[in-house]
Amino acid sequence: MTCEVFDYWTTSFYMVENENHDEVKQEALDYIYDSLESEIVVAPRAKGGGLRETNFELFHKSKFAEAAGHGVGSIYDFCLRGVATAVCHKQKISVDEISVKMLDSWAHVSNDCGYHDAHNHPNCSWCGIYCVEAGESSSETLNGINRFYSPLNSMTLDDMGSHYLASNSNDWEPKDGVLIVFPSYLMHCALPYSGEVDRVVISFNTIIEKNPLIDWNESMKGYAEVLTEEAI
Repeated sequence: MTCEVFDYWTTSFYMVENENHDEVKQEALDYIYDSLESEIVVAPRAKGGGLRETNFELFHKSKFAEAAGHGVGSIYDFCLRGVATAVCHKQKISVDEISVKMLDSWAHVSNDCGYHDAHNHPNCSWCGIYCVEAGESSSETLNGINRFYSPLNSMTLDDMGSHYLASNSNDWEPKDGVLIVFPSYLMHCALPYSGEVDRVVISFNTIIEKNPLIDWNESMKGYAEVLTEEAI
């Protein structure tokens, strides 16, 4: 018997750890707290409790803030590399074939049951959540975790043949210095958080452009060849 495997419409998450996080954490926190807005402007009905947020140009403005923005600026560079790594792995291409463009970025500072309802991010392709301060986030108590929902039809029968699809959500416990990269179509939320220390994360949206110096058609031929080799 010959059996070939073809994976279509798979959803991938990428977790990338910043080994230099401790060096920039306090600078980043100081800059974020100084950047908090007086009120929530974007989707205020989807956010509540003690959630506060910055402007939506956090990364871009940090580059012009000289020394004050060094911590967030360093995280910005790390996130660009993280997204590039994820996309290149998913598309089976090399990093010099693409250019990651940061669209918008913002920080959420949560406490006193601060939360963000289920949503996705339109008009971009890959998104990220970088944890600056996890505080007392816990997957055991569901305090301050991020929950991602399955994009598949929930009407699938849960028998032994489809049991691998039984879970319709996946929880991610924030950890200091860890970036999670995911496709923009995924619905997700931040469950209520409370603790002695604030929970602080930076979220962002990106688009991926092809490098104009690369022959994209030839690059995609190479991608197709890799897929064919994996299927054989």
